[in-house]
Amino acid sequence: MNFFEAQDDARRRTKWLVLYFILAILGVIASVYGIVAIVMIYTGAGSPLMPGVLIMTALITGGVMGTGSLFKSMQLSGGGSVVARDMGARQVDPNTTDTDERRLVNVVEEMAIASGLPVPEIWIMDEELGINAFAAGTEPGNAVVAVTRGCLQRLTRAELQGVVAHEFSHILNGDMRLNMRLMGLLFGILMISLIGRTLFHSLRFMNVRSSSRDNKGGGGMVIAILLAGIGLIIVGSIGVFFGRLIQAAISRQREYLADASAVQFTRNTDGIAGALMKIGGQQYGSQMTAPKASEASHIFFADGGMFSYGLATHPPLERRIKTLQGSWDGEFVATQLPDVAKGRAGHHDARMSGFSGGDSTPPPLPRHGRLVRAEMNHLGEASQVNADVGRHLHAGLEKRWLDACHDREEAQALVFGLLLAEDNQLRDEEVLFVKKGAGVDAGKLAVKWNHELFGLHSSVKIAIVDLCIPTLRRLSMPEYERFVEITQWLIASDGQVDLFEFMLQHIVQRHLDTHFHSSGHQKIRYRRLTDLEMESNVLLTTVAALGGEDQMVSAYQGALQDSGSTMSMLPPSECGLKNVELALEKFNMSTPLVKKQLLHMLGRAVMHDGVIESREAELLRATADAIGCSLPPFVRTK
Repeated sequence: MNFFEAQDDARRRTKWLVLYFILAILGVIASVYGIVAIVMIYTGAGSPLMPGVLIMTALITGGVMGTGSLFKSMQLSGGGSVVARDMGARQVDPNTTDTDERRLVNVVEEMAIASGLPVPEIWIMDEELGINAFAAGTEPGNAVVAVTRGCLQRLTRAELQGVVAHEFSHILNGDMRLNMRLMGLLFGILMISLIGRTLFHSLRFMNVRSSSRDNKGGGGMVIAILLAGIGLIIVGSIGVFFGRLIQAAISRQREYLADASAVQFTRNTDGIAGALMKIGGQQYGSQMTAPKASEASHIFFADGGMFSYGLATHPPLERRIKTLQGSWDGEFVATQLPDVAKGRAGHHDARMSGFSGGDSTPPPLPRHGRLVRAEMNHLGEASQVNADVGRHLHAGLEKRWLDACHDREEAQALVFGLLLAEDNQLRDEEVLFVKKGAGVDAGKLAVKWNHELFGLHSSVKIAIVDLCIPTLRRLSMPEYERFVEITQWLIASDGQVDLFEFMLQHIVQRHLDTHFHSSGHQKIRYRRLTDLEMESNVLLTTVAALGGEDQMVSAYQGALQDSGSTMSMLPPSECGLKNVELALEKFNMSTPLVKKQLLHMLGRAVMHDGVIESREAELLRATADAIGCSLPPFVRTK
């Protein structure tokens, strides 16, 4: 299964999730009605068959559970950081000097670059000694990746990379959004148990003796409250059972897919398999101790150790390892705490040299190579994600560039610098606008970064922009609004929008808007490519035109080869950026498989000559980002 099929499968599973939730509500309502009927019969206030009471019970119970789910879903709309805080995690400073944290930051940033995603926020669960991790968020733009202290202390770099790659696959294949919805729905089911506990604990504030001496209703009321509280706790336990059933039904097979994807990303089976072996071989396993861990058990890398009523959300360790390594001998790997300050004696600065693993001389940046049609037919799929590409790109970036990406002030100036015009007179006007809106120093820094980054290939520029995303999320709302205002003015200042500006605007605003402006999930309106034939033609004609008039026709025809389409190339007047924007908006509301068809068609158009030029790569990346997909960089490490 490729990622587009995985995303489509996740979308279909959402419908099953809603069905499971409705069945759980019906089961809980029936149980609550049984308890209400028993209490009313005991107090002499009713009989076994009470239609009115059943309807009222259904309305109240359904309302309570629905309200609870709505409340939790609204809370989770804030993104993955909400879940991270619930798990007791803390956010990692991108400029951290801690060796273990530095290694984690490098691994996450490399994987983000390799997969074509903005860098997620990075969190550490310091109090968790087991080996575990999770990815959470409603969109890639507000995603987080969190690991336990046990991960940092017990795993090698390759094993940590395998765990992080597993979590990135959950982001890419749609599991992360599905898991967040599941958390919201499960909270509604747990509401009944919470009400039962509240009723039970309320008895502490009642004088039982005086109540029993009151008229005949006093003692009976206390017993009724006691029975109701115990009964709701029992029903709540039934609800928890339903919750675990839903979690198990949704999660188990997705874990196998994520394991396999991690191997594809890293080209290394030993990494993730080694991490799983160490979970089985250490005292704490993958145990999670956070109070709210049970609500999120389905999002973890491995079973968090919560009681699951025999309905585990993860496959057994042995089965996962055997699937990855068929020759595994069944032996787990025991681990020890690392030595204190290992490798630092006499090498005080060694831990900060070579941001990707201690190599003081970073490797040269990867080069673009010739691509074959077979590769373009897998555009955007797991087979194209290569962690080595991310590592080489990351290691080839200058340290001062990385420092700027991690600094909230310089990151803004860096983006401004990327948008400054080549024309000297127009650039001077743009710099004045930056100085007026953001200060004199911001204008000077923008000029500095414009000169320093000018001429870099799009793969490097896109990597730098992706590294800026988590830093820009730390802006306050007024700062963000000022940042957007300045970037939009810089893009529009020359009266036209070039492809790099178009790409940068989509990447930055899409992934920051989901953080600063919570919005609902985009509804699916288009399920066939033929429903968007005009929009497909606008995008295809635009991409085909990038190679020049002499190659435009061959690029267009190459894209339609073997597709069975009868489309004809549009005149340039119908393919302006405004029409491109409208086309992208509609494709953003299509199914993952329709998006796959579009990207593959555009990919064939740009590869007709076997070379991906910088401008072509920029437009493909912008297109993918605008419709909610990710594209790995078009580079080679050798």
